[in-house]
Amino acid sequence: MLPSDVAKNTGTMKLLHFTYVFQIFVFMQLFNQLNARLLELGEFNIFGGIFRNWIFIFITILTFAVQVVMVEVGGQITKCFPLNTTQNMICLAFGGFEMIWGVIIKFTPLGMWQFYNLDDKPVEGGPTGISAVMKKSSKM
Repeated sequence: MLPSDVAKNTGTMKLLHFTYVFQIFVFMQLFNQLNARLLELGEFNIFGGIFRNWIFIFITILTFAVQVVMVEVGGQITKCFPLNTTQNMICLAFGGFEMIWGVIIKFTPLGMWQFYNLDDKPVEGGPTGISAVMKKSSKM
């Protein structure tokens, strides 16, 4: 169902749009939680051992349930338009794309995502202290 198919006097298109964005954002976060379970190189089965962590399962299901209730029942409090099953499935599909994105990221070289070096080691033979670094950069 597209926003243009919604009956009149049931909420504005802007409200429906923001509800879609809110619902998709939270679903993306839920699927990202699954992706973030395994971050080591070569770990692709994000569901492996998931039933050993009951707190994780509980929090994920609780987050999903609270989100759906907030959208369906929240109304003016959450400034959301109640979505039907088809609309919720569309939001779930967009959120599920996060799992595909996780696989794509795991297949890219690790160096592609390392823009900054956060090691606290001083540079060998280089300037020490912020004033020496600033002086060196101003001469360039």
